[in-house]
Amino acid sequence: MEASDQSPSDLFLAGEFDMPSPEGLLPPSEHSPSLAGARLTTEFFPSDPPTEEEEEEEEEGEEEEDEEDRKLDDSEQESRTLRIYEETHPDHTQKQSGGREIADHEAIWSVSTFRQGWGIQNLRDNNPLTFWQSDSQNPLIPHTIDLVFLQATLIKQVSLFIDYFQDESYTPMQVSIRGGTTCRDLQEIMRLECEETVGWQNADFISVVGEPLRIFRLQIAILNTRLSGRDTHVRQVKVYHIPLPYLEQQQQQYEEKQKQKQKEKEQQQRQYQEADVIKTAPRLLHKGLR
Repeated sequence: MEASDQSPSDLFLAGEFDMPSPEGLLPPSEHSPSLAGARLTTEFFPSDPPTEEEEEEEEEGEEEEDEEDRKLDDSEQESRTLRIYEETHPDHTQKQSGGREIADHEAIWSVSTFRQGWGIQNLRDNNPLTFWQSDSQNPLIPHTIDLVFLQATLIKQVSLFIDYFQDESYTPMQVSIRGGTTCRDLQEIMRLECEETVGWQNADFISVVGEPLRIFRLQIAILNTRLSGRDTHVRQVKVYHIPLPYLEQQQQQYEEKQKQKQKEKEQQQRQYQEADVIKTAPRLLHKGLR
């Protein structure tokens, strides 16, 4: 094969053609000694470290970003808490079954301890973003919420709203619901095991004892909290009772039903008697003719 018929790669392999060096493929300015030295200097000798002012500005920028992220997370949590509070509010089911929330003038409320600014009023403000916080020096003594009713009251349900994701170690874990005539004869009615969640914790007396309980005094005792916390947060408390007018109405409806049943029974007996007369009449007539 003649040399003129060979490709450049064949000539290169045969040693008859010199391929250009990498530097020859670049523009002269790119592989000049001065620029090559500049590239080496940049690669092997890094730039000067940032000054204290630059570091402070960078830290401030990171803190601002973290603060914005925290605000966004808090806003999302609060929106979620409000939605759960409204959608699962016990009022929805209690009103259908004759229950009504205890009004402010129907009971005297008190708590065992509270931190300034986070008192008992936060339990009654219908706002799940506020809370009562206890302030006890002795972690062995339960935190309590006490209600003294002005008259004997038929209690149907006690509901507490908690938020574990915002309160964490302050969240109640075990809650004892007690009732009685005075503070000396309180008896535990039922005990709640609160979950690590956001929502209402309901103590339904009817599901336990079969009927509302007639009491003069009610106590909600937080026996312990998550992660063995000392103090507690409770965001809302709702106590439902059956008002006397409702009981009277229920009694009237029951009596009316009983009267209606009695009338139906008497009417049925008369129908049976009339049927017996119709059956026996031909036989009596036949006997008379004989």
